[in-house]
Amino acid sequence: MSGTVDPGQQVRPSKPPIRFWTVLVAGAVVAFTVVAARRSGFDWGSFVTVWTNPLWQRFWPADWEFVANRRNVLDPLIETFQIAIVATIVGCSLALPISFLMSSLTTPNRATFVISRAIMNVLRAIPDLLLAVILVAAVSIGAFGGTIALAVFSVAVLVKLFSESIDSADPRPLEAAFAAGGRHTASVRAGVFPEVFPAYVAYSAYVFELNVRASVVIGLVGGGGIGRVIEAQRQFFRYDRITGVLIILFVIVAAIEQISDAIRRRVL
Repeated sequence: MSGTVDPGQQVRPSKPPIRFWTVLVAGAVVAFTVVAARRSGFDWGSFVTVWTNPLWQRFWPADWEFVANRRNVLDPLIETFQIAIVATIVGCSLALPISFLMSSLTTPNRATFVISRAIMNVLRAIPDLLLAVILVAAVSIGAFGGTIALAVFSVAVLVKLFSESIDSADPRPLEAAFAAGGRHTASVRAGVFPEVFPAYVAYSAYVFELNVRASVVIGLVGGGGIGRVIEAQRQFFRYDRITGVLIILFVIVAAIEQISDAIRRRVL
């Protein structure tokens, strides 16, 4: 019969109608984008003219003789990793208890929850580069100031990620621990921490990956590491040397990203 449908035949679902509010919001987004582009001086022609700039000739070929010198690149790279490792360990260690205070599931009281969340919101609002400029000027130029800046950055990032994992944890083991008469810290340690610890390890690996990248940028403002080498060569317009350093950084960061992803896949 013509009105019957073959059970083996897939029926294409009907196309949903376009809603008025969808069209209105899309039109508003497009209009705002056009206005913002005009006010900011955006020009599509710049995508073409930028490649005709003779400055690009300074970037290639790379000065591999400069890169091969240990004092030029290897020692600053080691310092960059030292900054990232220390900042990650210090930042993640501080973020662990703060995350439990900032979670609505494990916070001891409302006042602690509000105060800790407000402080973390302020820290996250400060860009890591601006934080490095302030701390390098206040503490010292070099690796120490950059390490403190990255440690604060690590706390802000990890607390945000890990506290949300704690919020989504199963509350029943914690409620059972409280019902058995356990104190707050002991109940949280027994009822919540084992469940969220894999997420803490995964996010810590992610924070280390971020710190390796951020330590390069922080070095541009005096925070030590390979960023200081890049800034020194930029001042002398030695872009061929910068190209060699960036290629080495790309390979290292890509390897770290693969290792970090493998760790997160294994523990999550």
